[in-house]
Order: sequence, then structure tokens, then C-alpha cells
Amino acid sequence: MQPSPHPTDGNSARGPRPTLIAWEQVRRDIRAYRNFIQPSNIVNIKEFCFDDTNNCVYFLATDPARFKSSTLFVVDLPKVKRSDGKVEYSGDMKDERKAPMSEKRNKNSKSDGELSEWRPLLPEPWLQENSASETLSREELLSKERRRLALQGIANYQFEKNSGQILFNYGNGVYVGRVERIDKTINFTPRAITTQTLSNFLADAILSLPFRLSSHCLHSPSPISNPNPSFFSPQVSSAFPSTASPSSYSPSSSSNSSSHHSSHTSSPSPTPSGSPLMTTTATKSTILGYSLPRLDPKLGGRNANLIAFIRDRDIWVTTMKGYETRLTFCSENPDARREALSCGIAEYVMQEEFHRFTGYYWAPPSVNEYLNDKIERILYIQISEAAVGLVLIPRPGSHGEVEEHRYPRAGTNNAVGDLQLVEFIPRYDNGDSEIAAFGPVHKRLWGKASLEKKFPWLEYIVRFGWCPDGKSIWAQLLDRAQKRTAVVKIPVTNFMTSMEYEVCGDRADKEDIEIVFQEESDIWINVTDICYFFPHVHTLPANSSCDSPTKLLITSERTGYRHLFFITRPTPSSSYNLRQITSGDWPVVDRPIFVDPVRELVYFTAKKDTFLETHLYVASFSPSANPTAVVRLTELGYSHVVIMDEKCEKFLDWFSSTEEKPRCMVRYLEWRKGNIFPNVSERVGVSIGYGLAEDDEKDDGREEEKKVPAGEFFEFVNSDGVTIHGCLYRPENYVPGKIYPTLLNIYGGPKSQMVTNDYKYPRFLRLFLASKLGFCVVLIDGRGSSDRGIAFEAHLRNRMGTVELEDQIAGLRYLSSRKMGVDLTRVAITGWSYGGYLSLMALAQHPDVFKLAIAGAPVSQWELYDTAYTERYMGLPSDNVEGYRRGSVLYWADNFPDSENRLLIAHGQIDENVHFEHSERLVAALVKYNKPHVLQPYPNERHGLRHANVAEHFETLMFFWLMNYL
Repeated sequence: MQPSPHPTDGNSARGPRPTLIAWEQVRRDIRAYRNFIQPSNIVNIKEFCFDDTNNCVYFLATDPARFKSSTLFVVDLPKVKRSDGKVEYSGDMKDERKAPMSEKRNKNSKSDGELSEWRPLLPEPWLQENSASETLSREELLSKERRRLALQGIANYQFEKNSGQILFNYGNGVYVGRVERIDKTINFTPRAITTQTLSNFLADAILSLPFRLSSHCLHSPSPISNPNPSFFSPQVSSAFPSTASPSSYSPSSSSNSSSHHSSHTSSPSPTPSGSPLMTTTATKSTILGYSLPRLDPKLGGRNANLIAFIRDRDIWVTTMKGYETRLTFCSENPDARREALSCGIAEYVMQEEFHRFTGYYWAPPSVNEYLNDKIERILYIQISEAAVGLVLIPRPGSHGEVEEHRYPRAGTNNAVGDLQLVEFIPRYDNGDSEIAAFGPVHKRLWGKASLEKKFPWLEYIVRFGWCPDGKSIWAQLLDRAQKRTAVVKIPVTNFMTSMEYEVCGDRADKEDIEIVFQEESDIWINVTDICYFFPHVHTLPANSSCDSPTKLLITSERTGYRHLFFITRPTPSSSYNLRQITSGDWPVVDRPIFVDPVRELVYFTAKKDTFLETHLYVASFSPSANPTAVVRLTELGYSHVVIMDEKCEKFLDWFSSTEEKPRCMVRYLEWRKGNIFPNVSERVGVSIGYGLAEDDEKDDGREEEKKVPAGEFFEFVNSDGVTIHGCLYRPENYVPGKIYPTLLNIYGGPKSQMVTNDYKYPRFLRLFLASKLGFCVVLIDGRGSSDRGIAFEAHLRNRMGTVELEDQIAGLRYLSSRKMGVDLTRVAITGWSYGGYLSLMALAQHPDVFKLAIAGAPVSQWELYDTAYTERYMGLPSDNVEGYRRGSVLYWADNFPDSENRLLIAHGQIDENVHFEHSERLVAALVKYNKPHVLQPYPNERHGLRHANVAEHFETLMFFWLMNYL
């Protein structure tokens, strides 16, 4: 393998540059390294789920037999029994399966335990028969882009514990099946949910409407029945009876004063998704709609025998036999199309910036107990993007195709969200197999009960769902500046149809919206997924309208670090009480929490002992608990990803370090008399792996770990007295006293932490390649990065691009002063997205420090980026003119160096996140000032490089530059 330019003595000057290393030589080196490092059993494992009925664990993993394809796996757990708080094995366990957890397999465990091998849940004949199509629709591709998911295989799944069913997308299909244990073996053979044709549909289908006036409506007339029953098939939905909107509420008549946007960002209020649909005959688009993808499928219904999904911006529902119908009508209604309406879908910024990837939820069965009916309900958000700017992205090719994206740029209008309910009664035939009819009825919050009236500052509905008792739904609201939030409970009876509102208006005896929690911040509010509502104690009849006290766990950074708080509200009219559960100068991590309401314990992931590792901790939320009394349950020296079972008696621990590849164990908790906190059992545990028997015969794992450089953590104190963490990868040919060309890999923005003690393959493969080729590689988490407290993150507030590089340069100088191999005269900087942006800023602002910059998919002007992200950190463009001006790369264009081979820009041309226009504007500015640069466009790539041949090209280009020009 060809080495990089020779290292030099610390005091020696560089000699003349040798002959350029050829492109083909660089490519051969890259391929050779990939073949050398490619492990046989390093897999990406995620989405763990316990099945207590079948005593096993499901998860998604990369199938070793199908490279880069993700599929479902299962692992059996041993039978255990509990006595006096202790746990031990029960039943017959073969001696050969019980073995001490050896040092080579798991240095993180001192216990004996079982060895359990995970295996594919889907049988091989099924996989061969149901091969997934590699051709995905644009909607599916964009959905996976937002979630950063692999394009092939099963991306996610749903396990319904009561029925034992698993639902998942595979290729272009939706599949469901029941998991069964037969003769001690897990069996699972899912079936495809195939849309039934018109000829197969039951001919005597009759609409069955749940339409009636709410009991909370004053002066209610008799229940309204369907005035015009009509026949329709699930193949061709038509002639739904109209639930006409009141004349006082329409897109044209709604005033901006009722909108939750300020005047400069107002948007037409959305019409209810049950607006009139006056179609009387099937249209071609209706029939062809069945060929469109079914996205975000969810098992639901009172008996978990229905599947809802999204198709063409609408919510649909199907039986297990494929009889389906539409519940909302955005795609067929001309008015809805004009308003750019969608139902059940999270809009772009909600997915990309707030990480909410769905827009609907099935009602829990408790709703039917409360309302004493058999109506099915789905809570969803209807989105209007009529006022959101349209970005056109040309697709490569000669056909002139253009992608249209609703994309709200900083300072422009956001989408408008409206919480709604759809209700319907599924009617079955005598065989109880097919749905004969649906009657969708749509309800929303009207007039004074609407969220925009109650909370005029509302901009984003960032989280929502059903409360456990089914009497209310909850939502977390956020203002435009993202400095004010509230968690509210809304009684389900407050939702009304348009007819109910016409009859009753604001006279209806509606319960008030309950503010469960609210706070404001001078910096910004980081939204998390941690919001746990406690199930109500059933001391009252299920259909009682009286509310039990509201109790929930939530996180807040009001003390400077993200911590857990316990909230109680005795009655809707009383104020809420806020009690801190954890405290200290360390953060709770935004990952799932697990609550044991009986023992009054909460399990959570945090970085209490070190900012470099995530661990599982437990704290008590009993009234007498001390918030400093927190117990760690996982071993130091590793970072842990943890999932617990529903009873909080065992947890799956997926852990690794920079030196050791990921390993997996199921650990069991024990309680000793007199202790409120549990201990991890030292006698019972399960080590989970793939090909364990083979690993017993040969120690391939350690050999593979030796191929991946571990890195050296370092820390230094910057000029402001703040401790900064970094990691150094020395070149493979490192000789003490020599200095080497250095690559600073950077992200540098919020919501990111790169310096962590976990296994970095394959994420850092390019950095390992740089080390192999003779470069020092440096990573530094400077101020602005995450999980160091809100003040640390807020260092870049209102001034992105102008302060982040201070800590990076200080880190480089620290390494040089400690003679750790860094050559300050040969430093290159590289990064992608925000890292690409800072790479550009580094070369423009500090050309004396950085000799070369390789910027991937960089932001060049914040006015071009989306509202939610940009405004959170920079405010509105109109309120921070100077910050936006100095934070633009274009402002610094004249400062780029005049010498050649110092600036390389790479960008996907169909990037819908950081649009290619960013690089186009940058190039125009560089041309204006006659600055040398190279732009490498990738015509068929989005924000990341998904295709293997493109990734290889970029790596070859990157290292051709580094090896020849640094």
C-alpha cells in the first residue's frame, strides 16, 4: 500500500513535493484496505423488543448472508424463576449451554451465563419466495432519508404483544404474521396484505356510520343517521356522505387572527379532512392509487385486527385479508390539493429537525370502555402546506424531470398542523373475515376550543398521542422561536364534527384543555421523546367522566443539564407540581425511559460518570427520594444501548468501546431486602451472538478488532476555562518524535457528539483509512456539540460559523505542544453537512492554519436552510441580520486562498436537505472573486452517498487530494 508523503522531524522543513500519486494507485489502496478490514460478523443491530409470552427477543440486524440487507432476528431466553427478589435458572438447561462469560467474549461481565445464538426469524424459503424489490418509490426513499435508514431490507417493525403479531414493510409490500412457539421452536411465517380486487369484494356492503352528536353538545337533537346510504367497494371509494363544513370556516374565510402564525408567517387554516367529496363514479386516479406505496403501517383496532397506513397523503385502513378503504380525502379533493393538505404524515421539518416520523395513532381499547361504544378511532394531524415555499430540484437526465419539495426556508411560512379524529365502525360479514363497510366521520377542535385560540403562540405540534385511559389526548406545543413549550391534555369529547359545531357552536359544554407542564427558556428548548404518562389507577368506573390525578415524567434543561422531573396535577383545575428526580452536572440522554410504577423506579440512559459513555441508571420518584441518589447498572469502560422488558426485571445490553466490537447480553435484576434499588445478577445472564459455536473454536473477533484503530482520548482546557474532549488516531506507521500530515474531521454543530467510547466501525472507515495511509486523524467536540449541558451547546447561539473553530484550532495546538505527531503546517479539514460548512469556514477564516478543505454537502447561506433548525440557533433572519450575514460562507468568499488545490467541494445534485443550490451559490461567489476550487457533483445522490460506486469515487477523490496536495 502506497504511503502518504513522508513524515518529517518536528523541526525540519518540508522538501520538494514528490511525483503525484496516481488515481488508480489510490483506488487500489482503498479497495485493498476495505477488503482487509471487512469483518465477517460485525453487524448493525437495533430495534430490540422483548416477547415475554414466547420468552424471546426480536431485533433488526444486517443479515450476514445478505450484505447490507436488514431483516428480523430472534433469540431464545432461558427460563428463570424469582424467589425473595433473587433470580435463578429454572427447567432443564444443558450444561454445554452454560458457560462462564470468558474474558475474550465479554470483558464486561463477571457472571456465568447462557450462550444463546440469534437466528433469522423469517425462514429462508420465505425470504427466497418474497424477495424484496430494490426499486423504491420516491416517498419511501425520502422516508428512509429522514430516518437515516438503509435502503434494503426491513427498516422497522411493530410487535403487538397482546395478539403476538408482527407487522413490517418489506420491499413494496406490507406483511403481518403471528409468532408461535411449537415444540420449543419459534415459528413465524408472515403473509402479504394484498389489496383485493373489485370482483372479490362483498356485494352487499352498507355504510355503517358512527355519526352522532356529542353528549357535551347543548340542546342536542336526535342522533343524526346517514341520510343517504350508498354502496362502495374498498377498491373504489366513492360517494361518502358529506359532512359539510360550517360556512364560517373555510380556507378562504379563515382570518389570520385565528392562525397560530404571526402576520409575516401566516398560512391558511386547514379545512377538516372530512370535507365534501362529491365523487359519484370511480376515477382512474382512484384505481391507480392502489399501486402507490403503503407507508407507516400500524396494527390497531380494538382487537388488533386492522392495519392503518398512509397512501398518497391520506390515511387508509385494511383488514388482514386486504379489503381496504380510505379514511381521509386529501389526494382526491381539489380543494385539499389546492391547500396542499395531507393527513397522518409528519411534514419535512417535523421529521428532519424534531424527529417525529409519524402523524397518526390508533386509539387504545380504553377509549371504548370510557365511551361505551364499538367505534374505532384514529388520532392524526392534518397538515396544510399551502403557504410553504416550493423548491424545484431538477433530476439528472434528458427528460427534464423536476422534483417538487415543500421546504420552509428560514423566515418563511411553516406548515400548519391541526389535530383531528377520524371515527368509523368496521362491519364484518357472517364469517367475520372481511370488512363490509366503513363510515369515516371527522372531528376537530373548533372555535374557542381550538389550539390556536388557546395558545396563540403555537407554531409546532412536536409530539402528540393518546393518554393511557383513553379519555384524553396529549400534545407538546412549541412556539416559533422554540423558547416556549407546553404539554397539554385535551378531552376526547372536545373533538366535534362540523355538523355538531354548526348546531352547538361554542355553546357546547366542553371541558377545558389542561396545561400539564409549561416552561420558557432564554436559549432554546431541545425537544425529546421522554414524556411518560402514568396509567390511571382504576378506582372509578371506566366510563366515569371524573379524572384521576395526572402524573407524568418529563425532561427539562432548566437546571443547565437535561434531567428528569415528576409532574403531578391532582385535578384539571389545580396547578401542577414539579419535582426533580435527577440532578447534577451531567445529562440524561434522549433515549427511552422505563418505568416501574409499583416500585416507583425509573430507568434511564445518561452520561453521569463520564461524558464519553452512555450508561443505564435507576432513580426513585417516590415523594421521599433524593435526586442525587442515582445508581448505575452497567459497567464502565463501554457505551451501552439498553432496552428493558415491560416489568423492568431484565434488560438487553448492547455495548462496545473503541477497542472492542459490539457485544450483546440480556441481564437480570435482583432486589435485596431493604434496598430500593436493584442489582444486576451475577449468576444469571445470557450472552447473545451470531455463530457462537464457531467463535469458541477460533478467536476471529480479536483479530478483527486489531484491524480497527482504537484511538486515544485527550482533553484540554480552552482559553475560557472549559474542558474540551478529543480523540487522536495516530498513523499506522507512527514513529515517536516524527510529525505527520493531519486530518481534522469535523461536524461541530449541535445535536452531535463524535468523541465517545464506542466502536467506530463502520462509521469511521474513511478515518481509519486515513490512519492506514499515514495521516494523523483528529476529532474534537468543541462548544456547540451536544450532551454537555445547554450552556455548552449555546456557545454558537446567533453566531453559527464564527465561533466553533476556536476550540478546534486550540485542540490542534494542544496536540502539537504535547508532541503527539500533529504537523501544524500540513492540516486538512473535512466534514459533511454542518461539518462541510465549517470546513469551508475554516479555510476562509483561517487559511494560515488549514492548508486544504474537503467539504461535503455544505450549507453556504443560512437563509436557504429550513426554519426549525436555523431559527432555533440563529433566530429569524429579520431579527439577526448581522448574524446571518457573518454566518454565510458567501460573506467570506473573498478570503479563500488564491493558491490551487486547496478547496474541494462535493455535493449530491438531488439533495433535498441541503440543496445543491448552496454549492451553486458558493461557486458563483468563488468565480466572482477568481478563487481556485474544484466542485464534484454527484447527479443521483441526495444528502448522503448511498451508492457503493459513488462512495468509492468520493473516497478515491478525497485521498487523491490528501496524498498529493497536503
